[in-house]
Amino acid sequence: MHEFSMMMSIVELVKSEMEKRPVIKVTEINLEVGDLTFLSHDALQFGFQALVETEPRIGPDSLKIIPVPAEVKCSDCGFSGAMKFADSEANHLMTPVFQCPECAGPVEIVRGKECTVRNIRMELED
Repeated sequence: MHEFSMMMSIVELVKSEMEKRPVIKVTEINLEVGDLTFLSHDALQFGFQALVETEPRIGPDSLKIIPVPAEVKCSDCGFSGAMKFADSEANHLMTPVFQCPECAGPVEIVRGKECTVRNIRMELED
């Protein structure tokens, strides 16, 4: 379950940012998760809640996951837009093959591979 190790890194990042400021409480963490990461949002939430159990300054409900849809650009026909794919358990075991939904040509992935902390909101001491 790579979601837990990913969440460990994210929680460490948040704690590192907390050390730089007089933080009372973290109120919101916005995490953008691309469809093509194949990360389970439920598993990410579960891992987050388990990891912040002993950190009273990070609320277990402060993580907000923002889905990022997959977008591709075709080098053959010029198609640019949403990619259609089936979320399958097999995607976790092998690399899926992506192709243009219009002409089946090769595509460049424009969006959907990211897992990014977009921002962290903190309540600070006066």
